Amino acid sequence: MFAEVNGLRMFYEERGPADGEPIVFLHGFPFDHSMWQHQIEALEQTYRCIAPDLRGHGQTTTLGPAQQPGQVSIAHMAEDVIALLNDLHIQQATVCGLSMGGYIAFALWRTHAPRVRQLILADTRAGPDSEEARQNRFRLAELVLAKGSTAATDAMLPRLFAPANLSSRAAQQIRAIIERTPPAHIVNTLYALANRPDSTALLPTITVPCLVIVGEHDAITPPAEAELICQRIAGAQSPIIVPDAGHLSPLENPTAFNQALADFLRR
Repeated sequence: MFAEVNGLRMFYEERGPADGEPIVFLHGFPFDHSMWQHQIEALEQTYRCIAPDLRGHGQTTTLGPAQQPGQVSIAHMAEDVIALLNDLHIQQATVCGLSMGGYIAFALWRTHAPRVRQLILADTRAGPDSEEARQNRFRLAELVLAKGSTAATDAMLPRLFAPANLSSRAAQQIRAIIERTPPAHIVNTLYALANRPDSTALLPTITVPCLVIVGEHDAITPPAEAELICQRIAGAQSPIIVPDAGHLSPLENPTAFNQALADFLRR
């Protein structure tokens, strides 16, 4: 389905009962809504599951006027999500974000906290990029502009999955998604990620129930980052560690990830 919001023709998948409790799934970079397929299938009998393709990803690729690096931000993406919720007449939802989706979840809490019923933060971090990480993003942006989206796949895939999962069907799925993403959109998002704000000071202000979950072998946002988030959110339990998974824990071990979701949502 598509919604005309914020100058975008935003694609989103919606499944589940119209009167079910809404859950919004926010994908990581540079993926699309389909990374949440196992979670939607597990929850759609009870919950109203909404999974958009975020600005510049998947089928939401019309960015209006020609974009330049720096003109797309995490804040833009958060406002797109709010516009979609408004279009769907949803006043409050559980927000589940992975990696970049987690950054967007923090942005939603920063500016639209009353719209957030609960938070599920998967394989993400609150802090900004280190200077080294920022420069790595800028170098990858140059490489993608020169060589195309395949350069992003080659650079990112080895760190996205646990070593044992690099030849899995999930890894093949992610490779295909990245290579379908226009190079300019990858570049725009790399700049948005590099320039995102520090959300560490935001953590003590989070007052809604919060689940923090991370892959056992996540090399990008390791379990130590998840522990730091939990330490700063009052009442948050220790992070759930998903075994046999790297940065894409919902795809690599959906059984364990879904069990953590179900346990949290039943509280």
